[in-house]
Amino acid sequence: SKAMTIEAPSSSSASDAGNAYYFAIGAMMNPNSIKNRNIYPISSSAAELFDFELKFNGALGFADAIPSKGSSFHGVLHLVDAETMARLDALEISYKRVEGQARLYDGTMVTATVYTKDSFVSTQKDNPPQQRYLDLLIEGAKHFQVHEKQIRFLESHECVPRPQPHAFKSFGPAAADAPLMSYENDICPFNGRDTPNLRLAVNGKVLEIFVKNVEGTLFRNSMNFYRQFGQRVELTLSRILYDPKYGCPESLEECTREQSAYVEHILYQGSEVNTSIDHWKVIGCIRQEYKD
Repeated sequence: SKAMTIEAPSSSSASDAGNAYYFAIGAMMNPNSIKNRNIYPISSSAAELFDFELKFNGALGFADAIPSKGSSFHGVLHLVDAETMARLDALEISYKRVEGQARLYDGTMVTATVYTKDSFVSTQKDNPPQQRYLDLLIEGAKHFQVHEKQIRFLESHECVPRPQPHAFKSFGPAAADAPLMSYENDICPFNGRDTPNLRLAVNGKVLEIFVKNVEGTLFRNSMNFYRQFGQRVELTLSRILYDPKYGCPESLEECTREQSAYVEHILYQGSEVNTSIDHWKVIGCIRQEYKD
């Protein structure tokens, strides 16, 4: 199987020193998710990881590589430089790095970094993966020509179906007298790092949270994404939680009303999981042009 490369911007240069293999099992198997996170592997190939098994854990059913002697499963092996590895560490902040043995489809064995949890004793109920998540794993596995057996496993795995638009969760409408705000002046400066409050724009409304009121790694991780990709939730979550159904808009004008409502639903659902849900307030409106 021929290694497939995602072209990096021409400004990036990788020296051979410090290059490492990273075995991707979840969203990072998908070429769109990789690019959306500004990750540009030197090469990417289908491979088999030994002495681990694939499980879906946690409230949202994300993929985990769990040490398991004698087990194996297939995923995507990325060769990355040291700078990219550091960026991956920042993205996978709630996981630890361990080494595993992976075999490329030409028979070559390599030592690869695998991200795994410190503990598999979950504090939350484990749920099946979301349909969105399984779809992007399948799309990535097909793109990189991962073994048919693994694709069949993913295609037949139980999942939580995408909600229908009428069932999308919402933070509620802005009050009738809520101010009309601008992204540059009223949202962007309030990033939760230089200010005690974080403001986000989503689906035509402005949300605010005081970050000291929320504990926990999951919430801190989500804060990192807004620092990295901006506080327009449609554009950030479409990158971080890429959904093959809706694609990845470059601008708000490319978002349909359904997609914006869906992204608000994803944010609401994530806020329930990271226990920040009771701390968000709708404080204003923002002008939004929808594709439809």
